[in-house]
Amino acid sequence: MTKPFFTITLSVFLIICCFAACKKEIETRVKPAPAFATAGTNQQNVSEFSVKLNADSLNRDQSGKWSIVSGLNESGKVYFDDPTKPDTRFHGMPGEAYELKWDVSGYSSSTVKIAFKPLQARIVNASPNNKTQFYLTCDNYDKGEWVIEGGSYAYFRNQSFGGTVIPDMNAPNIKFQGYAHRQYKLTWTTHYGSKSASASITINTGDYLENEGLSELQLDPGSYRVTYERGHITELNLQSSGIAHVLADTLKAPAIQAFTYLKRLNLNGSATFIFPEVIGDKFQSLEYLDMTATVVSSIANNIGKLTKLKEFVYENPQMGATLYSLPSSFGQLENLEVLRLGTSGLKYIPESFGQLKKLRFCNLSSLYIERFPESIGECSALEHLAASTVGGIPASVSKLKNLRYLYWNSGTKISLADNVGNMSALDTIILSGGMDGLPASFAKLPLRFVDITGGLASLPANFGDLRKLERLTLGGSFATLPATITQLPKIRILTIYANNLRSLPADIGNLKTLTYLRCTNAQLTAIPASIGDLPELEELWLGQNTIKTLPDNFFNLTKIRTVDLGNNQLSTLPTAFGKLKGSLSALYVHGNNYPTEELVALKALLPTTYISPYI
Repeated sequence: MTKPFFTITLSVFLIICCFAACKKEIETRVKPAPAFATAGTNQQNVSEFSVKLNADSLNRDQSGKWSIVSGLNESGKVYFDDPTKPDTRFHGMPGEAYELKWDVSGYSSSTVKIAFKPLQARIVNASPNNKTQFYLTCDNYDKGEWVIEGGSYAYFRNQSFGGTVIPDMNAPNIKFQGYAHRQYKLTWTTHYGSKSASASITINTGDYLENEGLSELQLDPGSYRVTYERGHITELNLQSSGIAHVLADTLKAPAIQAFTYLKRLNLNGSATFIFPEVIGDKFQSLEYLDMTATVVSSIANNIGKLTKLKEFVYENPQMGATLYSLPSSFGQLENLEVLRLGTSGLKYIPESFGQLKKLRFCNLSSLYIERFPESIGECSALEHLAASTVGGIPASVSKLKNLRYLYWNSGTKISLADNVGNMSALDTIILSGGMDGLPASFAKLPLRFVDITGGLASLPANFGDLRKLERLTLGGSFATLPATITQLPKIRILTIYANNLRSLPADIGNLKTLTYLRCTNAQLTAIPASIGDLPELEELWLGQNTIKTLPDNFFNLTKIRTVDLGNNQLSTLPTAFGKLKGSLSALYVHGNNYPTEELVALKALLPTTYISPYI
């Protein structure tokens, strides 16, 4: 072979090799060799029951699929969110280990190991400072149940509100109320598929706390209904409260026993159906108790334990409730000062009532008590006494040396003891009921206000000795007034209801301080001439009598504002009425026998005065 030929052959060979090499490089770039696709990293001690996988991403022309190689496969619990995605989420069972395979079609497969932590249960006490009342919250999965050990307890209530209603014993959020000084063990078991786990909490209860009691009453500690002193609740205003009934049941609401510092309790108009015994047993610092407008029909005998109680109010019971009697222990309320039982329907008062040595104010009116104890006379501090009875006034009332106000309404005849004059502080007396008369000692009383109606037959001759009397109302069948009645130097208001009364005292003009005089529906035929000597008289009511004429000095009443002479027998209307035009604002002369023209003339004389009949 010649050298040129060899050279040409070698050149061609090199060109072919170079071309082949370039072609191979181009083909490698277009179609690389398949890579090994991994299933990602192993994950251990996964706390949740699902985990996000991290297999290699797929190319556009690749597809993959996850499958379970080993591990507990429980329907509905173990699955892939999307088995075709390399980063899907895998759901497994707690406490189980899984081997998962990731297959990339036409290329490779790889496995990964996933291990989940065991199922755990947990109980959290959301009220660690409480002593008997606890709010507990638990981990919950598919379902759960409680087991309570330690004996009886007050209640166990579901605190999960809204959504599906579940029984209390299956609720993960609960309110547990135990009894004081007990040990309880509460165990919560929760389930996830076939798995379950339990947790327990041991509770050693202490004393009931005030904030626990407020919870029973559905009150916030900062409520306007709650008053504190030195860190303790001293006043609860439960007026119109619909939850106040829980006070009556310490088995279901034991924490209400915590209010041992309570001084004032207002249950006015509340949903209180029976007298709560907790009041006497636990609220022994109580000074004020109001049960007005409730339906309580009896008072617990343990009320006698309230030795600090100063005021007790129960009036206007609702729904036909009647407070029939007071317990015998009522007399043990040694510090009671004010008692208001008006319209409560009370029928009987125990003899122990006389032990209330500090009682100052007692309202038992509108009750018609069937038996009022003689021991009332032992209530030596009494200043105000109002009562309604079927019977009369106990004679012992006259022993009440500090009594300033006496109201007594009786459905039968009543009488005052002969020594009633010993009541040296009596300022006001109001008596309603049949009375034959008043004892002579009555005139010794320092009375300023007297109102005796309902059948008084006579008045003592010394009635004028009531030198301090300012207001007098008398009603009865008496036909005359004692002459001394015009000796009352301070009398301002005199009202007489006596159908048989025929005349007023001739010297009635001596009552220089009188501003108001009423004597209607009597048998008066004349007005005393001295009537005009009453310089302060402003109102004169003499309607429904048989008065025929007016005395001349009648028209000297310079301060008179109202005159009632209606339904009498006046035959004329004197023109002297014109003297009163400066003060007279109302004149009633209807029902008399005067000529009509005189009424017209009278209207002209008194242009600014209202005259009846009006023309």
